[in-house]
Amino acid sequence: MIDLDTARQEVERGPQNPFSPAFAELFDRQGADSLRRSGGEQHVTASCLVIDPSAEAVLLNHHRKARLWGQFGGHLETVDLSLRGAARREAEEESGLRPLPRVTAAPIDLHVHDLSVAFGTCTRHFDVVFAALASTDDSPRVSDESFDVAWFPLNQLPDELMPDLPNRLPNLYRSAVAALSSGD
Repeated sequence: MIDLDTARQEVERGPQNPFSPAFAELFDRQGADSLRRSGGEQHVTASCLVIDPSAEAVLLNHHRKARLWGQFGGHLETVDLSLRGAARREAEEESGLRPLPRVTAAPIDLHVHDLSVAFGTCTRHFDVVFAALASTDDSPRVSDESFDVAWFPLNQLPDELMPDLPNRLPNLYRSAVAALSSGD
């Protein structure tokens, strides 16, 4: 399982934004419990935005619990030695694309969001977002956690996106392209 120091270092390598202090506060308040689903109502998750820059498209999943479209991601598991590794694992499991050829070394975003009652005891996720490169020629597969997985051109996104994703997605996409182009 990822240790607290590794998680702190990875979060610090991400872009500093208004959510950054909330991660530091969570780590200080809950310690290593902040990295476990069983550690409390609020905890760290890792996600991955899968993009195809040549097609200007994103690969999204229609999440069963949320009943909305979003990037791949979820809770950290005992096999995860890093947030990056957790994001890659989640994206590969939920998209069926294995192996993803490139995942950014550093997060492209830090985000905190509240959850609906559909998520049970989880009330808030502190999400560390990475990006991965794939091709619209790749054929994703639907996992048990999703209703569907599909590629969407940026100008033809589905209506039922996670609540603030319509506003965040253009910047996330640009950050993903920049990071993957720079060799990050």
